[in-house]
Amino acid sequence: MTVQVQPLLEQACELGELRPLDVHLGLFVEKQAKRLAKGKSWNSPELLLAATLASAAVSSGHVCWPLAENTVLPSTLPPDLLPEPTQWRRSLLKSGVVGQPGETSPLILDQQNRLYLYRLHACEELIAHELLQRAKKTSRADAQAARPLLARLFPSKDSGPDLQQTAAAMALLKPLLVISGGPGTGKTYTVARILALLQALHTGPRPLRIALAAPTGKAAARLEESIRAARHSLPDDLGRHVPEQAQTLHRLLGARSNEEEFRHNRDNPLDLDLLAVDEASMIDVMLMTALLEALPSTARLILLGDRSQLASVEAGSLFADLCGSGEAAWSPQLCEELAQLTTTRLQPTGQSGPMDDSCILLRTGHRFHAGSGIGSLATAVNSGSTEQVAQVLATGFADLEIEHCTGRERETWLRQQILRGFREMAGAATLEQGFAAMERFRFLCAVHKGPNGTEEINRLSAEVLRRAKLISWGDAAWYQGRPIIILRNHYDLKLFNGDTGLLWRDRDGKLKAWFRRPDGRLHPVPPAMLPEHETAYAVTVHKAQGSEFDQVLLLLPEEESRVLSRELLYTGITRARSKLMLCADQETLARAVRMRTQRYSGLAEKLHGMHPA
Repeated sequence: MTVQVQPLLEQACELGELRPLDVHLGLFVEKQAKRLAKGKSWNSPELLLAATLASAAVSSGHVCWPLAENTVLPSTLPPDLLPEPTQWRRSLLKSGVVGQPGETSPLILDQQNRLYLYRLHACEELIAHELLQRAKKTSRADAQAARPLLARLFPSKDSGPDLQQTAAAMALLKPLLVISGGPGTGKTYTVARILALLQALHTGPRPLRIALAAPTGKAAARLEESIRAARHSLPDDLGRHVPEQAQTLHRLLGARSNEEEFRHNRDNPLDLDLLAVDEASMIDVMLMTALLEALPSTARLILLGDRSQLASVEAGSLFADLCGSGEAAWSPQLCEELAQLTTTRLQPTGQSGPMDDSCILLRTGHRFHAGSGIGSLATAVNSGSTEQVAQVLATGFADLEIEHCTGRERETWLRQQILRGFREMAGAATLEQGFAAMERFRFLCAVHKGPNGTEEINRLSAEVLRRAKLISWGDAAWYQGRPIIILRNHYDLKLFNGDTGLLWRDRDGKLKAWFRRPDGRLHPVPPAMLPEHETAYAVTVHKAQGSEFDQVLLLLPEEESRVLSRELLYTGITRARSKLMLCADQETLARAVRMRTQRYSGLAEKLHGMHPA
C-alpha cells in the first residue's frame, strides 16, 4: 500500500465519519508494532487502516470488522484502497500486535478474517462458551407430577399447538431458555407460569431464589406490571411464590458509579436459582458478559425478547444472534421429552444443535385483533416486502393513518397533531389525569437532530402549547405539564435511563418532577436533584423500547438517514396499542423496509454454526 492512509483518516474525522478515538487507537497500535520491530525499518499502513476501522466498527454497533467488507467505509477511503484479504491477513499477523483466538494482543483476527478489539473478542468468546455450556445441559422432569400442572396452567386450546405450554415444558428440561415473540404473544404471561411451575415442582427446603430484571428502568417497571397481572390470574396455591418485583440489570449486578464495574462478578456471584430477563434485545455484548460472569452456573436463565426489534444501542445484535434463524429446529430427543409433558407433539428437524433446543418463537399475537392495521403493518414490515406494506396502507384500517406532506403544510399538520395529542395532558386538572394523558400519546422520531428529530419536535410542541395558553413559564425549562425523560441512572433516587415523568406543582405550589413507581404510586423528586434528562413530548424509537402508548405518531425523516431500517420501523409501529399515525413519504418508507440492520459478529456462528439471518 503506497497511499498515505493517515491524512485520509484524519479527513474522515473532520467530516464526522470517524471518531478521533478511532484514529488515535489506530496510531497507538501502529506505534506498538513499531516498538516491537526494535528499530528495524518498519512501515505498515495496512495496520493503521485495519485498527482504525476495527474501532470505528464498534462505534457503528458492530462487534468486529470483516476484512473484506467495504460497504460502509468513510467517503474519504476509496474501496480499492483495501488490500486483498489474504495478503492483508498475512501482513497483520506479522505485525506482532494482531493475534489469533486464544492469544493476547490488542487486536484479534479469527479464521474467518473478522478483526476484533481484544476486549470484544474476549466477551464474544465468553458469551458463546457460557451459553453453550448451559444449552448442552438437560434437566430431568417428573412427567407424572409436571403434566397435570402444565395442563392446569395452560388449559387446552382447540387451534394448533400450544407453544406457551411448550415453552414452559422446555424450561423444565433446559437450564437456558430463549423466548422470542412479537408484541402481545404472551411472553410475560408465559414466564409467570413457568415460575409458578418451577416453584410448584421444587422440592428443596425453601422456595427458589428468583430475580426478574430488564435492561432499563421503564422495561423493568413494565415487566413488574405484567408479572403482577399474570400472577393474579394464577390459582393462589401456584401464584404465591411467584415474585413481582423487577429491577434493572445494572441494579441487580450492583453497578458502581461508572456503571462499567459491578459488585457481583465471578468472585462474588448472584445468590440466585433462576433469573428471568425481559427486553433482552436491548442487552449489549458488554452487559451480557457481566451478567453471565455473575450468574452461578447452577442457575437457570430465561431470556425474553423480540428478535425483530432494534438491537442494543451499543455493540452487537446479541438477542437476534441467540435466536439464530428464528425457526424451530428441535432435536428428536427434545421433541420426545416434550411429548411426555404436553399435549403438543412437535416434529424434529434434520439440523439442530444445543442452542436450537433452548430457543422457542411464540407466534400467536393476542394484542392486535385480526382486523388490526397496526398488527398487519408490523407483519408486513417484518416480511421486508414493500408491496405487502403498500397493500396494508391502502386497505384503510381504522387504527392506521399515513400522512405525507412537506414544507408549511407539514408544519401545519404537525401543529394540529401536537394540539390534539397533548391538549388533554397540558390542560389536566390533576396530576393523575395529566400523567395518564402523558402515557396515552407520544411522538416517536428516528433521529435527535434535524427538522424531524426529537429536539425540533419538542421545541415545536412547547411553542404550540404555549401559544394555545395551555402551558406558561418564566424559566423556559421549568413549567407545569412538561414531560421529561431520564437519560442517566440514579440509583439513590430510583430513577433510571428511559423513565418518563411529568413536572407538576404539589399541594404547596412547589414544582416537582413526578414519576410512577411500579406499585402505581406517583413519587415526587425536586427538579434540582434530577439526573440528566430532557423534554419528552417526542422521544426516539430507541428510547421508546420497552414502552407502549395508546396512540403513537411515528415521524420519519424526509432526508436520507443511516438509522432508518426495517427494525426501527417495526419497533416504532409496535409501540402503539390502538392507533398509529405514520408520517412518511412512500419512498422513505420503502427504503426503511428494504434496509435490514446488519451488525457484524461471530456469535451466531459460534452458537448455531451459522451466520445470523
